[in-house]
Amino acid sequence: MREVNPDNQNAALKNILDYLIEFVKNPLQKIAQLPDWNWTSIIIVQITIAVASGVLAGLIKFNLYRIASGIFLMPFVSTISSALLSIFFYYYFQFFENRTESFRKLFILVILTSIPFYIFQIISEYFAPITLIGVGFTCLLGIVGLTENFGVAKRRSTQLMGFIFGLTVLTWIFNHFTGG
Repeated sequence: MREVNPDNQNAALKNILDYLIEFVKNPLQKIAQLPDWNWTSIIIVQITIAVASGVLAGLIKFNLYRIASGIFLMPFVSTISSALLSIFFYYYFQFFENRTESFRKLFILVILTSIPFYIFQIISEYFAPITLIGVGFTCLLGIVGLTENFGVAKRRSTQLMGFIFGLTVLTWIFNHFTGG
């Protein structure tokens, strides 16, 4: 049985919070050196950021449905989306870079690069296209993260993130204009 030490948990939580605060202050610098978090920490960070973004978006326009969605739906959907994007990157490395990278590290990259998206998503109720600005910043961080942490050539990481940005824009346009 594993012994749980509250001091170790508090220190780990403090380290995560310190990293996230520094990340928001200096995202390009911090994304260049990914933290070595365990799976529990990664999932907690993912869910917390998703819930905070969803709830704040609901509170800004005071929409109870959006608040509830932020609490119950946003963490589930965003975690699945992050996992799928991490799987995409994992197999990208398998097929196009001919190497295997740590899925956990890729998941950390996806979680951290998504922070600008979550921040801009908060005010998307008032100006929907601002979501695309958040996705743009997410992709720019992805370029730096892939290049610095995984040794992907800058041109290749730019193409890869450009593809993801383009796909996101097309999906956004389709959903926005079809009421999806």
